[in-house]
Amino acid sequence: MFNRDTWLEIANTVLSHPLRTFLTGLSIALGVFILVVMQGLGFGLQNGVKNQFSDDAVNSIWVNSGRTQLAYHGNKPNRQIKMRNSDVDAMFNQMDTVNAYSRRIRIWGVTMEYEDQQSNFPLRGVDPDHQMLENTTLTEGRFVSRRDVVEDTKVAVLGATIVEELFKGESPIGTYILIGGVQFRVVGAFDDPASRWENKMAYLPFTTAQKIFRSNDKVDQIILGTGELPIAGTRTLTESLLSWFKDRKVVHPDDTRGVWMRNNNEEYERFQNIFLGIELFIWGIGLLTLLAGAVGVANILAIAVKERTKEIGVRKALGASSLSVVGLVVQESVALMIVSGSAGLVVGVGLLEIVSPMIDHEYFKNPQVDFRIALVALTILAIVGVVSGIGPAIRAVSIRPVEALRDE
Repeated sequence: MFNRDTWLEIANTVLSHPLRTFLTGLSIALGVFILVVMQGLGFGLQNGVKNQFSDDAVNSIWVNSGRTQLAYHGNKPNRQIKMRNSDVDAMFNQMDTVNAYSRRIRIWGVTMEYEDQQSNFPLRGVDPDHQMLENTTLTEGRFVSRRDVVEDTKVAVLGATIVEELFKGESPIGTYILIGGVQFRVVGAFDDPASRWENKMAYLPFTTAQKIFRSNDKVDQIILGTGELPIAGTRTLTESLLSWFKDRKVVHPDDTRGVWMRNNNEEYERFQNIFLGIELFIWGIGLLTLLAGAVGVANILAIAVKERTKEIGVRKALGASSLSVVGLVVQESVALMIVSGSAGLVVGVGLLEIVSPMIDHEYFKNPQVDFRIALVALTILAIVGVVSGIGPAIRAVSIRPVEALRDE
């Protein structure tokens, strides 16, 4: 229950030694400030990396080929490995289930024209599942369909940058655009806020892009969706497919560049573990700093109890209970922790609010503190305040009135 006289007495005790109180409060505020700022920076890093993962489906495996580094079975190093349509079909036969997939070919610097507007952009030939595997968000129209791939239709889905530069704010749906001198009907538009590079892409049906712009059956990349397969299962699948692909393309088992696979499931789990470690480290540093502040509070309360020995003896001689004496000391400790900690919390959150709009990097975004973190910090402050006040409170209760009255 709130007691006005008790709190006035606490305020008078605290303010009677302003320098001592200020320095102790500063150590507590600094501890909370460091905790808040470090939490904010940790969240900023985490948001940036999650933003990168939001560009692709987490439950996916990416199959790539390049140049060999090691000689193998009579083949010299630096040999170009090419994936073919037949390799894709054979790989699917190795799998029990194909949840989702997209073959990809990439063509750079293709001239695209609409009316009197012209510019160069990259294009990709993709399968329908690419929308899910790349986390593509449509803003208008539709994506490449299975029928488009089967019938080699000349349709295109354009990124936001292409729409902005060539169509000048007009809707592109239903219009025709020249891509590499070939006319395509625009059936969709998309915006990928996680990747400005992706917004410069035009997506075409895989078969159409391969026949028009490649004139061969080479596949640049394959993306496989793993569905609900657990992490251990995706590891096994990746290892078995990688071993099979290297055998098929005659690549040394230890060669990391001839054929390689990226398991996004593993990558995401690895980053999750890293962030957990960072978060534990931040909380550890913050709690140690708060502990240093709590030691300071306990010390000044012990000094205060020593200075008020006679006063406490008089109180007990007049009938004050041990509980009331303990309550007085503990309340003083909690008040000092909460007030100083709240000041550090406000300054830390304010600094992050000022800095946050100035920082916009693809790997570091929105360094703010969750409201729940603030509540946890205040709760910890209250608990630490109680704990730091218990020692001096016990010292105060142990004072015998007769000895206190004799104290000089």
